[in-house]
Amino acid sequence: MDLQTFVKRLEGGKWEPAAALVYGEETLGVEEAASAILSALEKRGATRIVLGPKETDAAALGDALSQMSLFADRRVVLVEGVPPRAEGLSDLLERAAREPDLFLLVRHSGDVDKRLRWYKKMSAEGAVFRYEAVKEREMPDRIRARARLLGLDLPIEGAQAIASRVGTDLLTARNELEKLRLYASPRKKLTTEDVEAVVGRSRDTLLYEITEGISDRDRERSLADLQDLLRQGISAGAILILLAREVRFLLQARIALREDASIRPALGSYSAFTGFFRSRFTDERKDRFGKGRGNLFRQHPYVVFLRLGQAARFGEEELMSLLAAFSRADRAVKSGAGSSETVLFATVAAASAGGNA
Repeated sequence: MDLQTFVKRLEGGKWEPAAALVYGEETLGVEEAASAILSALEKRGATRIVLGPKETDAAALGDALSQMSLFADRRVVLVEGVPPRAEGLSDLLERAAREPDLFLLVRHSGDVDKRLRWYKKMSAEGAVFRYEAVKEREMPDRIRARARLLGLDLPIEGAQAIASRVGTDLLTARNELEKLRLYASPRKKLTTEDVEAVVGRSRDTLLYEITEGISDRDRERSLADLQDLLRQGISAGAILILLAREVRFLLQARIALREDASIRPALGSYSAFTGFFRSRFTDERKDRFGKGRGNLFRQHPYVVFLRLGQAARFGEEELMSLLAAFSRADRAVKSGAGSSETVLFATVAAASAGGNA
């Protein structure tokens, strides 16, 4: 049974099954699913009892129920978090099955041990809803979908910028969107400038801007963006590794452009490219450069679109020289040959001037 169907049953007064588990690594999904169940139960007059993970034994539940209002004819026990063993949950499940006015809801952020008796009982007799962690490449689309729920029109560039700041944390992304809604009101159509004003320029945006400065031979721009990146608290050594990854992405993109002449015409707009990418890039073709995070074509399509457009302004030999320069800089930092920030600035300055360090 899906969540929507289950909630409708509860709103209609059907408390069977009388127990539900909502859990997973995706905290926003867990929070919203549990809230929807609670809301449906409370609309039917249920009174909420909240127990912590260490309060699930029979004695604690008895104490909690005895303190309930005498006028509460329906009760929902909300268990916040699952302890490692959670033996008491089996007793709660049995009690919920016996008492028609009692409902058990377990909300847990993270995974649970499926070998335990209470979980097996919950799976067999209750409703279980799991929310798995969002993959990094899915985040921009999930953020745009969340923005639409708020009535906002968020461009893909803005969604990518937010994703770069929050990682795979949809809960934080929702909070950023709420701030954007207040900032832009009464406008509904957001811009990348709105995102930068509220969220700030993301790490990935700054990395992209640095490589743009390198391609344009604009040393001042590259170094200014590099300084902004350092102000975000990212170490010089980490930035060298990230820039090397960017150059590696650009080299993969440049090779793809050389091998397939049909890619360039598809770069006229992102909407045109998404259809092209979906239809022409099979899993086998995407894995041309491996299956890990170091493969450009396993990133979000917007990242692929940007890097392909950027790579067209570089030559393959130039990108290989840049990659070698960043590798030398990384070795220099690790060997203690100089201040990490000095090595970083010298490498980016030389690259932006058309040379290499």
